[in-house]
Amino acid sequence: MTGPIDAEHYEWVTAFMHARNATLITRLFVAATSLAMSAATLVLLIGAGGPQHQPAQTMMWLAVGGGVAGAVLWLLRWPSRMQSMGFAAIATGSIALACLAYPDHLAALLGCIAFTTIAAYVAFFHSPSMVLGVFLVVAAVALSQVIELADDGRIALATVDLFLVLQANLAVAISICSLLRTVKGDLAAADLDPLTGLLNRRAFRMRIPGLLSHHQSARGGYLRIALVDLDDFKSVNDTHGHAAGDRALVAVAGALRSASAPTAVIARSGGEEFLIADVAPSHRDVLHYQRICAAIRELPMPVTASIGTSCVALDSLSRHVLDEAMENLIGAADMAMYRAKRNGGNQCHHHGVWRPAPPND
Repeated sequence: MTGPIDAEHYEWVTAFMHARNATLITRLFVAATSLAMSAATLVLLIGAGGPQHQPAQTMMWLAVGGGVAGAVLWLLRWPSRMQSMGFAAIATGSIALACLAYPDHLAALLGCIAFTTIAAYVAFFHSPSMVLGVFLVVAAVALSQVIELADDGRIALATVDLFLVLQANLAVAISICSLLRTVKGDLAAADLDPLTGLLNRRAFRMRIPGLLSHHQSARGGYLRIALVDLDDFKSVNDTHGHAAGDRALVAVAGALRSASAPTAVIARSGGEEFLIADVAPSHRDVLHYQRICAAIRELPMPVTASIGTSCVALDSLSRHVLDEAMENLIGAADMAMYRAKRNGGNQCHHHGVWRPAPPND
């Protein structure tokens, strides 16, 4: 959980929801909200006072369709980041179309309160820059209605309602962004190893569902776990002192970050032991971890590492076997690491592919 609060935070929020088994209820809530907004738009379309002419009716139907499409997306799956951004854009456009098409300008202006729903969504899942984009749309739609009301002589009422609409959208977005900033800071403090800045073992396990979600379209790929253990690290502490040992651990953490893929989940699991998880296209690519061995060996301090790896096919993974898979993968990587040590250390050994047991009929 590093990076500025201004950055896109869909991935860590997704990992947070997965780790707490909150994805299903979140999907149902977002889908229900999207359907409810579509139903409300449909009532306005066919009810008394709705638009009677084109293109206003078409605009309202498009708004209804946008809400239904968003609901279907969330009912089918947890969306990727790009799909989520598309959902936010379509929802924002749908609300804008409904407000612009409705013939009663005062009702349309008050209807801009509906933007608070998508402003809250974007503030929770995405970046403040996207929130600003939604707010600019709100302001443009609301101002268009204010201009119409001003032409009817209702300037005071339009101004007050404009203030209320903009205030509601800003207050919701700012409140959620502030809450996320606090939660992100607290989670970072709880999830990070204080010496190296890597994840701790608990946080490592919690990040795996988010990693899999990021690679959910990687057909034929493998979840790969590597266990890295420094060779004879006790002699470093005994010979050079614990301060030098700490500096070595920090340097190794930096080498792991540099040599691993940007999507890799890296943790210090205890002492001189580290864990790396990533998704790879093949279970045979162990040269990557030989490069990690080389990166550690080339540090300006007397340390080398033994690495054990294991993997499982993504196609064989499901939510109910993930915990079992992680236990087995880490255990298998541990055995492979000890074999690398017995072979002299400073090398990598691959255990093989773990396969879940078939479900009982």
